[in-house]
Amino acid sequence: MARPREFDTSTAIGGAMAIFWRQGYKATNLPDLLRAMGLTRGSFYKAFVDKEAVYFQTLLRYDTEVVSTTLAMLKACDAPLATTCLMPLFTPSGKADMGCFICNAMVEVAPDNPKVAQKTQEMADRLKEGIFGVLEVRGVGGPSPTHRADLAEMVLHLYFGFQAMGKSGRAQDDWEGRIRRLLGE
Repeated sequence: MARPREFDTSTAIGGAMAIFWRQGYKATNLPDLLRAMGLTRGSFYKAFVDKEAVYFQTLLRYDTEVVSTTLAMLKACDAPLATTCLMPLFTPSGKADMGCFICNAMVEVAPDNPKVAQKTQEMADRLKEGIFGVLEVRGVGGPSPTHRADLAEMVLHLYFGFQAMGKSGRAQDDWEGRIRRLLGE
């Protein structure tokens, strides 16, 4: 009979996410990962198989905890201006110097890993749909759904750029003014 796991999987994945987010996938070696997860080598391999499997679990966690929460926030916003609803995307978080987990995954891992590429694209598409919904409810972009979709794509790209610039340590600029001008509000 196999022994039951002696660790909390959620805590281990949280530790893995933190180190992948801080160091990147390629720079995180197995000893770093084991320390971050609080696991022995044997427990790690029994539970997760390899580093890539753990990384994918962290993407799933990010999707659930961050992307889904962001989408719920966008949908629940009742402010009259789209810019007001979108500004939480452009407000530095405590992890601003680590950038966006999706962006990091898209740049570092997705080019060599189709599964990660597909998952990050799905998350980006969901974010774009959330942004589109904010614009649609407020009639931003006029009657043209194509124009509105283009605006949503631009806002998404600005968001990813904002995150990348945060990682570089650059001071935050007037994102609210930029978004307001882009959306014509």
